[in-house]
Amino acid sequence: MIFVVALGVMISSFSCKKQQQNGIIAKVEGDEISMDEIDALIKSSLYEYLFAIYDVRRIALNEFINNKLIAKEAKAHKIDTDSVTSLKISEMKRRITKEQYIADNSLRSGVVDERNPFKLIPLDTPEGQRVLEESYVKFLTHTFAKELRAKYKVDILLTPPETPKLDLRGIVSYKRGNLQSQHSVTIVSDFDCPVCQSKEPVLKKIFKKYGERVRFDYVHLSSSINKSILFSECAGKQRKFWEAHEALFQKRENGFSKIENLISDLNLDKTACEACMQSEKVAGEINVNMERLRSLGIIVTPTIIVNNRIYYGEISEEVMGQFIEKSLK
Repeated sequence: MIFVVALGVMISSFSCKKQQQNGIIAKVEGDEISMDEIDALIKSSLYEYLFAIYDVRRIALNEFINNKLIAKEAKAHKIDTDSVTSLKISEMKRRITKEQYIADNSLRSGVVDERNPFKLIPLDTPEGQRVLEESYVKFLTHTFAKELRAKYKVDILLTPPETPKLDLRGIVSYKRGNLQSQHSVTIVSDFDCPVCQSKEPVLKKIFKKYGERVRFDYVHLSSSINKSILFSECAGKQRKFWEAHEALFQKRENGFSKIENLISDLNLDKTACEACMQSEKVAGEINVNMERLRSLGIIVTPTIIVNNRIYYGEISEEVMGQFIEKSLK
C-alpha cells in the first residue's frame, strides 16, 4: 500500500514537472494557464531591473572567477598572486605596448575617468597620464584573466532572466545571415540615434561571428520618420538596403545633400529613389510598422531581440555573445 501511494506521488510529481516544462503553471477547473500568458501581464520595466541585478551578479562572479584563476596560476608557479600578476603584466606590456593600446582604442584625443565619465581628459596632462595608465593596466589584467580562462576549465551556470516571447508576425524587417536558421537576432534601431551609432561596431562584430548560424533582422523605429529611414527603405526597393545601412552608419550625416551623394555612391536610380522618398504610401507603411513595434512595448532604440525575447543586457561583444551562445544551445 505504501509503495502504491509513493508511486502515485512520483507520477503526480512527474506530471507537474512535465506541465511546467511545457509552460503550464496552473489550472482552473481544467482550464490551463501558461507562463507566456502571465509574462504578457508583466511590465517590461520589471525585466530591466532583473537584468540589472543579473549584470551586477555577472560582474561580481567574473571578478571572483578571475581571482580564483590568478590564485591557481600563482600556486602553479609557487609564488603569491601579486607577484604572478605583476610578472604577467610586465610581460604583456612588451607584447601590447601603451602606444598600441592608445591606437586600438582611439584615445589620441583623450581618456575618460570611470568616476567622471562626462569629462574628456587630454593625454598631455598629469591626470590624463594617470587615467591612461590605470585603464591600460586594467586592460592588461583583463587580457591576462581571459588567457587563464582558456588555460583552465571554467563553467558559468549563471543565466540571465528570460523575458516574455514576443509575437513578431506582421513586423516587416530586412534579413541577412543564415536565412534558414531557427535562431534570430532582431535589431530595432534608428540611423540618427547616437547610441545606435555608437553600438553599431559591436553589432557588426556580432553579425560577423554569428552570421553563418543566425538570421539577423533589422527594423526601423523612431519618434518620426527621418530622411535616413526613408532613404534606406527606398534603397531597399532597389535591392540595396544593406549597402544603404552600411553607408548611413558610416557617414552619420543625414542632410539632403548627403543623401544625394549616397544615391550616387550606391548607383541607385536617382529619379525612382527621390520619388520613393516623397511617397506618402512608403511613409505610411513605415509608420504602420513602427506602431506595431510600439504596441509590443518596444519604444526605445537600440532594442535587441534574441529569438523573439528582448535582451536587456550590455551591448558588448563578450556579454551579448554569451547570451547568443546560450540561446543557440
